[in-house]
Amino acid sequence: MKLTRLALTDFRNYTHTVWTPDASILVLTGENGSGKTNLLEAVSLLAPGRGLRGAPLPALCRNGANHWGVAATLQSGLDEFRIGTGSDLTERQRRTFRLDGENIRSQAVIGQKFSCVWLTPQMDRLFQEGSSGRRRFLDRLVMALSPDHGRQIAAHDRSVASRNRLLSERPSEAAWLSSIEDSIARHAVAASAARLALVESMNAHPFENDGFSASTLHLDCAISARLGRQPALEVEDWIRSSLQQSRDEDRLRSGTSVGAHRADFTLSDTATGRPAELSSSGQQKVMLTGTILAHARLMRQERGHAPAILLDEPLLHLDEVRRRALLESLEGLQAPVLITGTDIEPFAPIAGRAQFFSVRNGTISPS
Repeated sequence: MKLTRLALTDFRNYTHTVWTPDASILVLTGENGSGKTNLLEAVSLLAPGRGLRGAPLPALCRNGANHWGVAATLQSGLDEFRIGTGSDLTERQRRTFRLDGENIRSQAVIGQKFSCVWLTPQMDRLFQEGSSGRRRFLDRLVMALSPDHGRQIAAHDRSVASRNRLLSERPSEAAWLSSIEDSIARHAVAASAARLALVESMNAHPFENDGFSASTLHLDCAISARLGRQPALEVEDWIRSSLQQSRDEDRLRSGTSVGAHRADFTLSDTATGRPAELSSSGQQKVMLTGTILAHARLMRQERGHAPAILLDEPLLHLDEVRRRALLESLEGLQAPVLITGTDIEPFAPIAGRAQFFSVRNGTISPS
């Protein structure tokens, strides 16, 4: 798959830009604040979800403008398709999707055609902060392989919020609570099963080369653990029973104690067993990058095409050996790869195999 055209209208610091690259690996260099990350964010918004920054929709609009839009043409083999997204013309708080010129109601339809994963400098803190960021990282990988996963997570989280509100305001509504808890159980099992399947597949097919050692993924989740030894229907019954028994306690703590939102995820070095949270920033970067590359290869094997890979300043914290290993691994992914940096020199190992662009004040030009 290749990105052959990207058009930005009043998006972040871009007024109206049309970019027509013609390579799979695209290197974007420029000073801080020039718009490199904004470009990656625009591509990320073409896939289901809230993009690599998770920003509110009004924040995506250029200062002084009323609406924003992103449109892309992608080529996969002999197939060419167009994806567009942007703020709704009648309501800025809503976002619309178009596929080949037609309005799309379900983002899962887009997910069948296009997905992407990313690595940003903010993710360097993934293993020092709370579990919610690690779950989002894992769920992004799962959604790329199983587009329905996003719907399951969204429905689960809505049900959890409804239960919390009902426990706070009308805790005696037993029948209503049971209905909500049934929804939580169904969506939690579906989401946890998808997470477990991805973790098992990636651990069976790790990414490693001369510069990257293999990493092992760990899913800390009571639901997934039970799914490994019990049928899904029995696990759903256990969740319903647990939620019913914990109503009083959950009301006092204003939360729901069982569900897919209680899961955590981490990585460890396969050879040494060293967990990511006890590793250096460089070692953590290697683990995360290797996980993304392993995921891309798994996607290509199982779905026939890899996701778009967005790497924002990925060479930070990497030594020379691992920088070269990462860069030389990109060509074999057979996926659109957008990679950024402030200087062009570190990307010398892929000169001739990548296309280089300079980003300056919201403009893109060959370099």
